[in-house]
Amino acid sequence: IVDTIGVTFAGSCEPTARIPARIPGMAGQDGPCLVLGTHQRTTALDAAMLNGVASHALDYDDVSPTMGGHPSVMLVIPILALGEMFDIHGRDAITAYVAGYEAATKVARTVNFVHYEKGWHPTATLGIFGTTAVAARLMGLNAEQTARALAISVSLASGVKANFGTMTKPLHVGQSTRNGLFAAFLAKDDFTANPEAFEHKQGFFEVFNGAGNYDAGKMFDTWANPLDVIEPGLGIKQFPCCGSTHMAITMMLNLREKYGLTPEQVRRIEIYTHPQRLPHTDRPTVSSALEAKFSVQYCVGRALMHGKVLLDHFEGDAWANPQVQALLRVMQTGPHPTMTDKPWCAEVIVDTQDGRRLSEKTEYLMGRGRPNPMSEAEMWVKFQDCVSRVLPANQITRLFDELNQFEDLASIRDLTALCEPQGLPANQAAD
Repeated sequence: IVDTIGVTFAGSCEPTARIPARIPGMAGQDGPCLVLGTHQRTTALDAAMLNGVASHALDYDDVSPTMGGHPSVMLVIPILALGEMFDIHGRDAITAYVAGYEAATKVARTVNFVHYEKGWHPTATLGIFGTTAVAARLMGLNAEQTARALAISVSLASGVKANFGTMTKPLHVGQSTRNGLFAAFLAKDDFTANPEAFEHKQGFFEVFNGAGNYDAGKMFDTWANPLDVIEPGLGIKQFPCCGSTHMAITMMLNLREKYGLTPEQVRRIEIYTHPQRLPHTDRPTVSSALEAKFSVQYCVGRALMHGKVLLDHFEGDAWANPQVQALLRVMQTGPHPTMTDKPWCAEVIVDTQDGRRLSEKTEYLMGRGRPNPMSEAEMWVKFQDCVSRVLPANQITRLFDELNQFEDLASIRDLTALCEPQGLPANQAAD
């Protein structure tokens, strides 16, 4: 939750987030819900739309191996909107978060990874069920209303991977968080839907995956024992780019630190990852900042150049940097020949100018999760870097402290009051 709010602030400054806010009628109605990064308050649906786009604008939000996507943006954004609308306690919000996480990942167990490989964007197409479950919990829907809300969501689920590397990818999140809330509001007011919308012969499973490409029984395997949010859990992103690049980035950072590598010493770089990662990250040329976020070659090049990968590397015309462009020309990518059953694997091999062949590999690395969690100090570094684009320093400290006591919040409204910029922000963007 801390991480998601941080990356939403950072994303709120991006053109990706600002363009939808200019659409005639968007957020045109006053309401209780804050659009992060601004002083504007609007309806829950419009706040969910705009905050949802901002939350994923930088592709810096957490990932779930079960979902094959980004869970928390689909859960925290509706929690903020409904928390303000209905004056929700922090502990109740956490309960709703867990309910939403389990809803999204249980559907994911049924359809993945065929769903992912067919080209659907699971953050949106599966995450919408998490949003709907959050809303059902916080709005007090009964079982029958919840079932109808989820059935409505089936018809509102959308998002294809063809739009990765463009502004439309974060638009998927904004549209799906809005739609998930919309479905819950409709169901609460007796709007009807087919309760068999998932398993019907023309329902979600058949239409999105196709006959023989899903197993509905997997939804109920090990039900809540353990909760998916516990095992395998999620991974918080350490780098502000596509999660499918992080394994290779880390391997390059390890090589750089172990051997003192510099770009000048490198003759050739080979990057091998799981076949699932390559369709959207194998980008040997980049021509925009958004494309750079989805180029494993670009990201590995930046890791070699700087020993870190920062927000600045994906802004403006940073993608055109001559040194990183030169590195792109000496890289080769491909599916790993042996780790075919390791979807979060990577190996990076470097041939040096003096004839050495150096390699580093991992069988599993999915962000900073349970095996290797972020410390509070590391989280503070990322949070401060993100939020300092909008809020003054003293306000960031107070907000971070409050977030770290989230379960004790008497009201989400107390939290969002701290999210509204006080005074003129450093980038003069929140108005």
